[in-house]
Amino acid sequence: MKKFLLIFFSSFIGIMANPEILMASDSVSVHGLSNAGVVETVLPPEPEPEPVIVSTYVAPVYVAPANNIQIAGRVIEIVDVASTEVNAGNHVNKYGEKFLYGHNSAGVFGGLYNVGAGSVFAMSYGGTTRNYQVMQVVVFEKNDGMLQLEGEGNYMGAVSRARYAGVNYDLSMMTCYGTMYSGGDASHRLVLFANAI
Repeated sequence: MKKFLLIFFSSFIGIMANPEILMASDSVSVHGLSNAGVVETVLPPEPEPEPVIVSTYVAPVYVAPANNIQIAGRVIEIVDVASTEVNAGNHVNKYGEKFLYGHNSAGVFGGLYNVGAGSVFAMSYGGTTRNYQVMQVVVFEKNDGMLQLEGEGNYMGAVSRARYAGVNYDLSMMTCYGTMYSGGDASHRLVLFANAI
């Protein structure tokens, strides 16, 4: 080991004393080497990049029902019925020419209590769309199947013909109101009377 260190330091001192011995620009040739036994190193191919999956969200296209009412921020289907006794389900029932009724639920007439006199809404029916303006809002009591005011009379026939206090309107709309009972009934009915504009 001492011999090795001695040779190493001697060489180093010789190069430092005579830097012209080996310069970066000097060419060096090596003799007596051959390619025999040399194995070519081949690098593996670059892996294929992972495919980029581009997902595009396509929003569903909402198509309003052919017969609908657009009121209180909703578009609600209108279904023709032959009696006011037919359950409205998740749509609005149309009885006769002028009367609409539906449940006081979020998807149907649940927002109707926010619609006051002067409010404007649209109704599409039979291929025609018309705008209406609410003219009158009345809360009726419901007693034994009758619509009453202060426990008197039965206004159901007049409401179904869009008539109130001697005035004929173009449309009436009704939903449950007041205290809700089990089975989907309520103590009162909210009725909006409207005219085409």
